[in-house]
Amino acid sequence: MTHPTANKIPAIPAPWGCVADGAPARCYALITSAGNGSRAVRPADPAAPKQYQRLAGQRVIEHTLAAFLALPHWAGVAVVVAPGDDAYQSSDARVRVWPVGGAVRAQTVHNGLQQLAAAGARDSDWVLVHDAARCLIEPAQIERLLAACWDDPVGGLLALPLPDTLKSATAATAATAAMPRVAATLERDHKWLAQTPQMFRLGALRAALAAHQGSGYAGITDEASAIERSGAQPLLVPGSASNFKITYPADFALAEALLAQRQTQRLALPDSATAATPTTAPMNPASPAPATPAPNPLAGLRIGEGWDIHALVPGRPLILGGIHIPHPSGLLGHSDADALLHAITDALLGAAALGDIGTLFPDTDARFAGADSAQLLAQAMQRVAEHGYALINLDTTVIAQAPKLAPYKAAMQARIAEVLGLQPGQVNVKAKTAEKLGPVGQGLAIECRAVALLQRVA
Repeated sequence: MTHPTANKIPAIPAPWGCVADGAPARCYALITSAGNGSRAVRPADPAAPKQYQRLAGQRVIEHTLAAFLALPHWAGVAVVVAPGDDAYQSSDARVRVWPVGGAVRAQTVHNGLQQLAAAGARDSDWVLVHDAARCLIEPAQIERLLAACWDDPVGGLLALPLPDTLKSATAATAATAAMPRVAATLERDHKWLAQTPQMFRLGALRAALAAHQGSGYAGITDEASAIERSGAQPLLVPGSASNFKITYPADFALAEALLAQRQTQRLALPDSATAATPTTAPMNPASPAPATPAPNPLAGLRIGEGWDIHALVPGRPLILGGIHIPHPSGLLGHSDADALLHAITDALLGAAALGDIGTLFPDTDARFAGADSAQLLAQAMQRVAEHGYALINLDTTVIAQAPKLAPYKAAMQARIAEVLGLQPGQVNVKAKTAEKLGPVGQGLAIECRAVALLQRVA
């Protein structure tokens, strides 16, 4: 199968080869990797910038480069790193690493464009600028941008229409416990979330950035914003929600889960489907890999089950799924007695064969008296991740005769996802009654169950 853009992009005889000024435009990729990622520090390796943290057996930047190198279109792929950074090297002849990163992202891109020009790229050539921390970009998304922009006079970027209600906020104050309040609800129609890659002509982008060099690139938050200030209007090419930028520690768990899911899906594809995928052309077609037995698509998947029950007693707060629920009685226990989070903790530990909550956080230990079960769950998730597993999804059930839990299910789902570094769609919370049977049905206790699916990623 040919690439969708193969009829537009001329053949590249050799990477980084010089051509005459009148030759058709070529295409370069410029990967920015000069930041220190201070917001995305992971306990496992706090000294490493986020682009060098490991996900699913590879570093973040290696996943990013693999998506670009799966395509045949590049006259060259440049990685811009901070001065003195020699942590990333590539044996691929298409890749060059330049330690010319700047103090801000716009300066890094501008310096990279200058290096591209010095290496033989022309003003008429296309450049796709991409953040190394967007490591879930897929070749098909890159090709969608190429196909949309190749004949456009300006170029464009991958972006997503804003799906959620948009709020502006007041400044946080001591009176609001350092949390801001809503100032206004903003109109979300015609608003998009910018992603990368962003694709523009080298000369136009370099000139647009140079115009703001004297101000320290003030107000230039991406390449499109520089092009906009030059008076042009970039195309908005629909991207994917999976193409998010790793910014906070919780983003690593989501990225690992998505990478594991993709790997499982690839293993499940028949050989014919894999061969037809346009982005998997071998680097050396003359030397095909020897045939090997088909891998088991279920390899590395682990299922764990968790269960907990606590008595309801007057005078205790009722906490389920990390949410305070109004009720005359609460659950009795050594910690805050959140039976739902306890069941989830056991499901995670069970799936990874790491024991149970009683072993990890014994009720005989005074340190856990009144403990926040959300913190205990986060510690259990960290231990599971350290043993090489990512959480794919979680299904839970709360059995309670009272109170009615339907109004709180969405909040519990969101809180559990927050603690585990997941998207809410990866967590399910169901609420049942016991039909007035047994201690739960008589309102004397609440019972919780959980099932977790893990994928080995390291």
